[in-house]
Amino acid sequence: MDKLFGIIDIGSNSIRLMISDGKKSLKKYVETTKLADGLAKTGILQDAAMERSLFAIQKFVAIAQKYNAEIHIFATEAVRSAKNSNVFTSDIKRLTDIEVDVVCGDMEAKLGFTGASEGQNVCVVDIGGASTEIVCGDNGNILYGKSVPIGAVRLRDNCGEDEDKLQTYIVENLKNYGTIPTMDKLVAIGGTASTLVSVLLQMEEYDSDLVHNYKLYRKDIEKIYNEIKNTAPEERCRIKGLVAGRRDIIVGAAFELIKIMEMLGFDYLFVSEKDNLEGYIMLNKDKW
Repeated sequence: MDKLFGIIDIGSNSIRLMISDGKKSLKKYVETTKLADGLAKTGILQDAAMERSLFAIQKFVAIAQKYNAEIHIFATEAVRSAKNSNVFTSDIKRLTDIEVDVVCGDMEAKLGFTGASEGQNVCVVDIGGASTEIVCGDNGNILYGKSVPIGAVRLRDNCGEDEDKLQTYIVENLKNYGTIPTMDKLVAIGGTASTLVSVLLQMEEYDSDLVHNYKLYRKDIEKIYNEIKNTAPEERCRIKGLVAGRRDIIVGAAFELIKIMEMLGFDYLFVSEKDNLEGYIMLNKDKW
């Protein structure tokens, strides 16, 4: 039997596990733990958020061990920017005996691009919980890449769902990307984009095959944004396709995606289910 890998991604909103044979994903798991809750205002990871995340990581390590998979854990912006991240990573090491690879912003951008680009002339956008990466490249070669600390959880913490505040905050942060090359195709990865497709298609049960390569129009994102924004938080459970872990953060993230599409001049994008998990294994498997 081929060697299997268990890759755990510690994101700002979700912890994810991918079981892979090194060439393709065999199974993915996700737990919404909101690790970045309160980070934007305090600069530190909160005890409750770390506890939730540690529980999910231990659960995923146990699952990967059942596959006899070689386990690797990496972390992104929330852990990268928190003043007390060493406490969290030390706890992970103590509980699992696995060192956490805390990737830098440039590497986070490269991971998402590598997983999603598939050698095309493409711009890849990844709206995470605490950061957003925009990467452009052709034939697998990166021409531009930048990570900016703006994301779904930070937007909620700084702006709530106030459109004027979101507009000001997002536009100001988008200036940090500078001049972005013009590419043929726009691809979005991550939970924001996949959730928007799930809501648009009113999915009772999430279907990654339907989501992957879905052509998502800006006008449809605007429609979903307005629908969710105008639905009281306690009523959002009735919106098909909108999972509980996204109900309080999707408004700001959808608005950010709209603004990014406007900035880049695209009326539609393609949603990819291949992302930094695939990118991480592609860039690292030869040295494992």
